[in-house]
Amino acid sequence: MVMSKSFAQPLMIAHAGGGIDGISYSNSIEALNKSYANGFRYFEIDFSWTSDKQLVCLHDWGKRFEQVFSYKINAPLSFDQFLQQLEQTDRLHPCTYHSMAHWLKSHSDSKIITDAKHNNLDAIKLIIEKHPEIKSQLIPQFYQPHEYQVLKDMGFKDLIWILYQYQGSKSSIVEQAKNMDLMAICLHKRHAKKKYTQQLIQNGHKVFSYTINKQSKLKKLVKKYQVSGIYTDFLKQP
Repeated sequence: MVMSKSFAQPLMIAHAGGGIDGISYSNSIEALNKSYANGFRYFEIDFSWTSDKQLVCLHDWGKRFEQVFSYKINAPLSFDQFLQQLEQTDRLHPCTYHSMAHWLKSHSDSKIITDAKHNNLDAIKLIIEKHPEIKSQLIPQFYQPHEYQVLKDMGFKDLIWILYQYQGSKSSIVEQAKNMDLMAICLHKRHAKKKYTQQLIQNGHKVFSYTINKQSKLKKLVKKYQVSGIYTDFLKQP
């Protein structure tokens, strides 16, 4: 299929803060700064719980912790241990929910899309309890339909339903989404062509897709499948 050169540009979201020095999933202050300098204003950030129930910007305590800090651990660190690790590293510095809030306050035109894979509602409640001043800059992602109304009742206007944890049928996604006022529904790029995805779009929902690092894939998703936004590590803003 031959693509025309012009197509509607999707919303570009820096995945895990955006790639930096060839490294993805860093969720680091350095990545946020680089992506911001490159024109991004929407940033997806992963959150993981420390052993003492605090939040740090980390995809997981396994592979991605090792990738950023260059050693393995067998269990989550405490919050203080994580801070000590940040002080000792001369590479990338994944944010905490405190340093993320500080960054947002100095970048008032930016939005953070949250990705807290475990105890999601508790994570979002903790962030806005400790840093209510950044609430308007947060766009929570949620994983299960029952989370939607809880987040709406918390006062969030923009919400994204991300589907990778949802175990219900494809038809139930379409039906339940009819009663949701969403910024978007987010799904893996291989699902963009699926019948249920196209039905969601026909029903008026925006669809976002992850993780896109090739311009040719971006163009196909937008032009052929009407995807409205993409999460990327390394693509540049147009």
